[in-house]
Amino acid sequence: MIIDANTLADSSQYTFDYCILGGGVAGITLANELLASGKTVCIVEGGDETFTMDSQSLYPPASKPREYEDPTYDRLRFLGGSSNHWENSTSEFNPSDFATKSWIKHSGWPIDYLDVKPFYARAAEYCGTGTDGYETKYWTEKLGQTDVLLQSGTIRSNIVKSSVPPVHFFVKHGRPLTKASNVSIFKNANLIDLVFDEKSSRVEKIVFVNYSGVKQSVAANKFVLCLGGIENARYMLIFNEKYKNSLGNSFDNVGRYFMDHPVLRAAKLYPKDKEKFSLFTMRTEVGERLLNGFIEISAEALKAEESSNIRVPLAPASNYVISEGIESFHVLGSAWEEEALPDHFGQHIVNVLSDIDMVTEAISRKTFSSKLFDYSEDFGGYDLPIMIEQTPKHDNRVYLSDELDKLGMKKILIDWTLHDDDIERMWKSLDVLGKELGRLNLGRLKIMREYEHRLRSDKLFFSHHHMGTTRMASSEKNGVVDKNLKVFNTSNLYIAGSSTFPTGSHVPPTLTLTALAIRLAEHLQEDGSV
Repeated sequence: MIIDANTLADSSQYTFDYCILGGGVAGITLANELLASGKTVCIVEGGDETFTMDSQSLYPPASKPREYEDPTYDRLRFLGGSSNHWENSTSEFNPSDFATKSWIKHSGWPIDYLDVKPFYARAAEYCGTGTDGYETKYWTEKLGQTDVLLQSGTIRSNIVKSSVPPVHFFVKHGRPLTKASNVSIFKNANLIDLVFDEKSSRVEKIVFVNYSGVKQSVAANKFVLCLGGIENARYMLIFNEKYKNSLGNSFDNVGRYFMDHPVLRAAKLYPKDKEKFSLFTMRTEVGERLLNGFIEISAEALKAEESSNIRVPLAPASNYVISEGIESFHVLGSAWEEEALPDHFGQHIVNVLSDIDMVTEAISRKTFSSKLFDYSEDFGGYDLPIMIEQTPKHDNRVYLSDELDKLGMKKILIDWTLHDDDIERMWKSLDVLGKELGRLNLGRLKIMREYEHRLRSDKLFFSHHHMGTTRMASSEKNGVVDKNLKVFNTSNLYIAGSSTFPTGSHVPPTLTLTALAIRLAEHLQEDGSV
């Protein structure tokens, strides 16, 4: 059943076997997996069943990050969480994604691919992408496509699947929970406190408040934070201020190692035969799924070059779209809207003037939907919006401000930088890609190093994949939770979601975080303490 906290006029205490804090992808998956146990389960969600400003207004940071995006609206604070606006792109992590890489500090998971693999098929069911896997060979045969990279040991093809339409987790998987006799969902219930017995290392209860200020408490045998990559860290920091870093923060790891998947337009591909790249430009529906391919670097090549992986989709482009003058025209347009001069203003002016025919062509096509010059080509190769694997950095972090939100909880601040070594590893991976495409006689890769000074500004985009802030590790020295997602120095507090990822791979995190939630549910039920 659903209990609207806004209708509760008097304070009460509720008791459950499992208390899940957050009703997004991880929380709803976990509740479904615990359903069959027969144990009592509750979900405590600060939002409603649909979007409300009362709830969303609790997300703004104390100030906009200097280099990162404002995280107010890239997350959604109501049942279903960010699945209410995601693109539903899913891929499995590779086995090498879990391994320690000697050339990348803080890399390596305390579990490996085989620990997660048994749960991927079930995770794909939740995501609506089917249990037939992501193996390229299977899909090329099924779709009649050719994998032109099959003979390469350096680069390879991979598949991304999406459900059509995207799965909204509460609509598809949450509403059935409302009919279960052993599940209660509290909505408009904002977490404000946690009571921790330091002697027993046990969380005794949590406290939530509705939008009228009425407080309720929930006691449980097990508690799981499923609040998202930023909010998991925020609340852990708040609770650790109260309990002097007793909850998984003895070594100042909570909020650290904040990662995203930066997307950089740093290369263009000019193919010899564009038909050979149809696997990477297709958008093919199979049942209620949408499939397309991308290029990645093999684990062997990454090790040889001491690089990190990149996800390379291909976006067909016209010559007039990808000219340098048009790039600068867009920069100047954005600066005009923001009423601020961009970096390298003079060079942008020169670029526009020296490429005025292409700029004029672009304006004509956008305004009048027609070609102005007969010589402007409709196909100018492929633009590459490259998703890079950002490496974990201790100084990329979420931390607390002294500014309070309307519930009296400290707001967040974000300190995030795209470090030089991440950019350098991207260049290395692109060099590998370019050489191999040339060796296979497939085309020419133009690596746009001349734009490096712009990679932190107009050529930088974000995937809104918040990862790493409560990382998994073998010991509390290196992380916040253990291999079973239990918070260090506690006996019954767990964290689920991409905040537990030690590294982020180069593909979207949702399939893997869903698989880890299923794995956690199995572990909780095997634990005889409930």
